Amino acid sequence: MKKKNIKLLVVLACVLMALGMSGCGKKAYKTFPEKYKLASVDVGGMTADEAKKAIKTAVGKYKISVKLDDASFDMTAEDLGLKYNDKANLQELINAANKDKEPEKQVKLFKMDKSDELETALVDSYITAKTQSQSDATAQSDTDTDANDGEQKKTATDTQTFDIRSIVPYRATIAYNADAGQFEGVDGVSGDAPVYDNAAANLTSAVKELKDKVELTSATGYVDGEKAADSEQVKKALKEANAYLDVTVTCNFTPATGEAATEAVGKDQIAQWLIVGNDGLSVSLDGENMATYCTELAKKHDVSKKKTGQFKTTGGSIINVPVASSGQTVDGNKLYEAIAEAINNKKSATVEAVYSEAKEEETGEYVTYGGNYCEVDLTNQMVYVYKNGELVVSSQCVTGCISKGHGTPTGVYSIFSRDKDRYLRGDGYKSWVNFFIPFNGGIGFHDASWRSTFGGNIYLYSGSHGCINMPYSAAKKLYENVTLDEKVIVYGGVDKVAGKAQSLGGADSYNVTEGDGAFNLGVTAEDNAKLTYSSDNDGVVRVDENGNVTIAGVGTATITVKSEATTSYKAGSKTITITVNAKPQPNQTPSVTIGCGNKTVTEGDAPFSLGASASNGAALSYQSSDPSIASVDGAGNVTIYRAGTVQITAIAGEMAGWNSASSSITVTVNSKPQPQPVAPTEPSEQPQQN
Repeated sequence: MKKKNIKLLVVLACVLMALGMSGCGKKAYKTFPEKYKLASVDVGGMTADEAKKAIKTAVGKYKISVKLDDASFDMTAEDLGLKYNDKANLQELINAANKDKEPEKQVKLFKMDKSDELETALVDSYITAKTQSQSDATAQSDTDTDANDGEQKKTATDTQTFDIRSIVPYRATIAYNADAGQFEGVDGVSGDAPVYDNAAANLTSAVKELKDKVELTSATGYVDGEKAADSEQVKKALKEANAYLDVTVTCNFTPATGEAATEAVGKDQIAQWLIVGNDGLSVSLDGENMATYCTELAKKHDVSKKKTGQFKTTGGSIINVPVASSGQTVDGNKLYEAIAEAINNKKSATVEAVYSEAKEEETGEYVTYGGNYCEVDLTNQMVYVYKNGELVVSSQCVTGCISKGHGTPTGVYSIFSRDKDRYLRGDGYKSWVNFFIPFNGGIGFHDASWRSTFGGNIYLYSGSHGCINMPYSAAKKLYENVTLDEKVIVYGGVDKVAGKAQSLGGADSYNVTEGDGAFNLGVTAEDNAKLTYSSDNDGVVRVDENGNVTIAGVGTATITVKSEATTSYKAGSKTITITVNAKPQPNQTPSVTIGCGNKTVTEGDAPFSLGASASNGAALSYQSSDPSIASVDGAGNVTIYRAGTVQITAIAGEMAGWNSASSSITVTVNSKPQPQPVAPTEPSEQPQQN
């Protein structure tokens, strides 16, 4: 009985020990060790809930500085689709951290909702950065743009117009087809191009560690051009873009006196205001061009009576300005806002033009606008702001680009808004400004931090889209000293300038081989000028309208590329020489013949000749498998030494277009027969003599 009790106690003790050990093995710690970090977030001393809150806060504020090739930009958590993974088991990480070892199971702290779209988001951010850097470089390089004999001087610092095709030529895009009256898809171009999959993967790795910066590089690879008809993005973009063209805005002008009138803004006019963004898919309104239209429309239906007054500019010149005396004027800014709202909403609408009673303006010797007004001197590229008759702002500026048809319209306008901290978007640009004071639709004053130089002749070739670009300090001071409805007098400047000489980029020659695949010439033009291609020898190469070259035969051909004239550049051309080499033929193998064939000889026999030859006349060399039996010299003569069997080989060496070849014979050498011994003969009996 005692023995049984003792055994039971031993068993119970073992069980308790096992349970105790098991409990120790799963000890749960409450906090992370001091100074411990998870993905760059300091969670030292925090519980799981506290760490979760800290990481979520870090994700919400997260921004990474990216350098991709030659452009730098920031991407936010929203851009990346980055979120905290609520299913992450932080207790696992706490336990592992306190034991100074890896957790038993992988714990994913983050998830990226846009992981499938990250490469696209990365490339789009890169495109935006390239566009901005293009604007920056142009602004800094064109401080001296005096024309010589009607032609712009070109310097080493002139920059190529940014072209999305240089980054993602394979991407399908959209473009407006004036003949068809609609936006249509444009196929991407096949060929070698930058690829960004590895860059996107490296970005993902950096983001999951919440790194604050990363340097990435693209690679180069052959990419098939995307077919617009197969792209869901293009289909969606076309639906959006063409929806703008379905809008009709009816503008009713009903003054208190005079005849009522109606103006219809339809597809043809709206198409002139729509611009395709840097991504090649999005479409937005060009506010500057639309502003000019609305200003002219307001003038057309103005029923006020005006007289001409004289205004003395800061520079001392006298200009004529319209001075209202009675009647009604159309508020062009409100007209602009109403039309823009209808188009942006993609809904047809009827807009009632807003009329206001013209106020009698003082008409002393000079019109002074009560001593509160802004001047924009286009000729001298200066902005002046007066407050209570005192000059409070005097600053150089850069106005609308004349060569591209974006000249800032002259006239007398009124400030209708004072905005801060916003993006300005347009054709090929997206710029953050701290101050924006519009006075003519989408045209207004704003700071331009991307410019380092203002004034001079910059505006002739590298000006704005119509706005008045100013240094930050001057724009800030203007913002602080103007009020709504304050007059802006814009005067001077020029209407046109001579186009600059076109510079077509891309290689000047190609050396290819018959049978190679098609390739793209990769020609780029300033100002995105339209290009045409032609080959002087279609029997050698053919070229299509997109610059894709197909090899047809051996020879040399010259491709001529021509660019159409643009508002900024003259027509240009370049030639590209393409040499197509014959495809190398595979080497042939000659036959080697040994005239004597297999041979049986005897020791001591005289040397004999193989009588070998190669069908291609190649020089022959010879080998013996056993020179002690029989050797062979360079002329193919075989010398016999002893009995045995040996392989004699004749070898034809390699020569142009021919492989090496050989042929062998077997030589059997028999032993020399030994002489047979001769038996002695007995003397014959002589016949007896009788």
